[in-house]
Amino acid sequence: MHPGAGRVQRWWQKTARRLPGAVLLAAACVLVAACSESAFGDLGQRSSGWIGEVATTATTTTTTAPALIHPARDVEWVNDTFGAPASELEPSAVLAAAFARSEDSSRFLQASRQEIAVVAPEARFPEILPADVAFITSQLVIETRELTLSNDPTIAFGLWTVEPYTRSRSIGQMGVLNLSTDPGGTAAAIEDEEGVCLSITVGETECALERLESGTVWRLENAAGVTHVWYTEPFRYELEGLDGLDEDLVHDVIDSVVLMADLLPEE
Repeated sequence: MHPGAGRVQRWWQKTARRLPGAVLLAAACVLVAACSESAFGDLGQRSSGWIGEVATTATTTTTTAPALIHPARDVEWVNDTFGAPASELEPSAVLAAAFARSEDSSRFLQASRQEIAVVAPEARFPEILPADVAFITSQLVIETRELTLSNDPTIAFGLWTVEPYTRSRSIGQMGVLNLSTDPGGTAAAIEDEEGVCLSITVGETECALERLESGTVWRLENAAGVTHVWYTEPFRYELEGLDGLDEDLVHDVIDSVVLMADLLPEE
């Protein structure tokens, strides 16, 4: 089975449990009616009159609900064209190679999944994504033109509905996931959940705690949109965007986070 298929199946089972009770009751009533004795009482009489009667054809339409999620492995990881680094290379050498091929002065170095897994083995990413996400950009972030990873952010992922950079981010980018090295924040999140809101909110921002299967998430909302923040040592994760999606679906995406090593392309 595809590694992401199990996650999608579990998501569907959990979604089914959210169906309104009225829908389930209606289905039960139809089943009872279909199985009653009266439903089969004149079966013989009806079958004896089939010959010579005008045949009628009933058209049955089956509606399949559109998929809301799909495995992250099925999405096109744009920077996977850089491939996997040689197994003998140290993380610093892999970072240096990403820096060497950079053609501009940006701190954001385009890097493949394999390169990120080597340079930052603790990095995590969702195993499932909204179905509209068709492309992912992945970058290692360094201090200004220095071969040292930045703390904020350290790794950046762009979630795109169109081929990256063919349209503006405001139109083509559905969301951004930033990982920042923040061991102090991770410790504070464990000791004082309420206090985290004070440390990560700026200006007119509302902060609320959400209890997910994977742990506590801080939901920030302001005029710019919604950001979900959570901590898994040594990183602080900030998921921006996914506006307009059902909040439960966003939670499922967050709950599906796994190590990057578990999301590498099959060789």
